[in-house]
Amino acid sequence: MNFLKVLRERHLALLWSSQVLSAIGDYCYSIAVIWIAVQVAGSAAGVVAAAQTGAALLFGLLGGVYADRWNRRATMIAVDLARAGVVGMLPALALTHTLALWHLLLVAVIVGSLGALFNPALQASLPALSGDTRTLQATNGLMDATRRLARVLGPGLVGILATFLPLAHFFTLDALSFAISALALYSLGRHFAWKPAPQADQRRGIRGIAGDLAGATRLARKHGPIAWMLATNWLIALAWSAAFVVGVPLLADRALGGSVTVYGLMVGAYGVGNVLSNLVIGSVTIQRRVLVMLLGRLIVAGGFVLMVSVPVLPVALLGSALAATGGPMADIPLLVMIQTDLPSNQIGKVSSLEMTLESGGSTLGLLLAIPLFRYLSSAAGIIICSLVIALPSIGGLARFGFEEPTIRPAERETAPLPAKPEAS
Repeated sequence: MNFLKVLRERHLALLWSSQVLSAIGDYCYSIAVIWIAVQVAGSAAGVVAAAQTGAALLFGLLGGVYADRWNRRATMIAVDLARAGVVGMLPALALTHTLALWHLLLVAVIVGSLGALFNPALQASLPALSGDTRTLQATNGLMDATRRLARVLGPGLVGILATFLPLAHFFTLDALSFAISALALYSLGRHFAWKPAPQADQRRGIRGIAGDLAGATRLARKHGPIAWMLATNWLIALAWSAAFVVGVPLLADRALGGSVTVYGLMVGAYGVGNVLSNLVIGSVTIQRRVLVMLLGRLIVAGGFVLMVSVPVLPVALLGSALAATGGPMADIPLLVMIQTDLPSNQIGKVSSLEMTLESGGSTLGLLLAIPLFRYLSSAAGIIICSLVIALPSIGGLARFGFEEPTIRPAERETAPLPAKPEAS
C-alpha cells in the first residue's frame, strides 16, 4: 500500500507522527478550554470556541497569502513555537488560580489566527516533500487522517488522562505537542523547496494582498473541477455540520434510546469509517479524480439517509460509517488536484480559500440547524441535509460526466519534486 511507502520515508513519517501528536494535543486543549470556561463563565463559555473559529475565518485568506510568500518551513516552526508559548502560559495561570475568561479568549484568538497561517503552509509544502503524485496522494491521506485519528482516540485518551492528570496540564500536553511539531519540522532540514518562486509584480501592503487573492481566485476559476468544488464546498460543509454535529446527537436522544453511549458509538463509527477510507484512498491510484470526488459526496448523503432509514442502532452505526467513507473520497483528490494542477506559489492561497469557505459554511450550518431541528424531527432534518449534499454532486456529474475532463494545467515554475538546498 502507498501509505506504507510514505511511512518508510523518514522525513514524511516524522512529519506525520508529529502532526498526529499535535492533533491529539489540540483535542486535549479543546476539552480543557471549554470545561474551564464553563467553570469560569458558565453559559458564556461558548464565546471562547466562537473566538477561535472567528479568528481562523478572519485570518484564513491572509494565511494563504503569506504561505506563498515566506519560507514555509520557517513559518511553520515559528507558528508552532508561538502556539507552544501561548498555550503553555495557561497551566501556570490555572494552577495559581488567576486564570480568567479574558485569558482564554486571548489564547483562543491567537491559536485560531496562527493555525490559519500554519495549515496552508503545510499543504503547500507537501508536493516538494512527497516527490511524485502517488506519494503525494498517500501523504495527503495520512495527513488528513490526523484529525480523524484524534476524533477516534481522543475521547478514550482524555478519559484515561483525567484520572491522574490535573485538567490544567491538558494545556501542557498541547504546548508540548506544538514544541515536538516544531522540532520535527526543524529536523527536516533545508533540502526541499520550502520557499516558492516569487510572483511577477508582487506588491506589498493591502493592495498586494488583495491582488494575490484576486489572482489565485481567477486561477482557480479557470480550472473547472477545482472551481466547482470550491463553489459548492461551503454548501456541503453547511449541510454536514447541521446533520452530524447537531442532527446525530438529536437522533441518538430522540430515536435511539436517549443514551450518550449511543451517541458516542455513532461518533466512533464515523471516525473508524473516516480512517479506513483515508488509508484506502491514499493507497489506490485514482484515474478519475473528479468522478471519485463527486461520488464521495453522494456516499456521504447516502450514509446519512441510511442512518435514519430504520430507527435501530445497528443501522444507524452502519449509516454513520458509510457516510464517513465519502469524506476522504472528496477531500483527498481535491487536495492533490490543487497541489499538482496549480503553480506552487498559488497552492497556499487556494488551499486557504478552500479552508475558509468550508469553515464559513460549517459555522452557518450550525446556526441554521437551530430552526431546522426545532420544527422538524431529527430524521427529517438529516434527510434535508442529505439532499443539500447530494444535489451539487448530481449537478457536477451532469456537468463533467463520468470521464475525467481534460484539464490544461496552469503554467508552473517548478514540478513538485525535491529541490536543491536553499538558505532558510
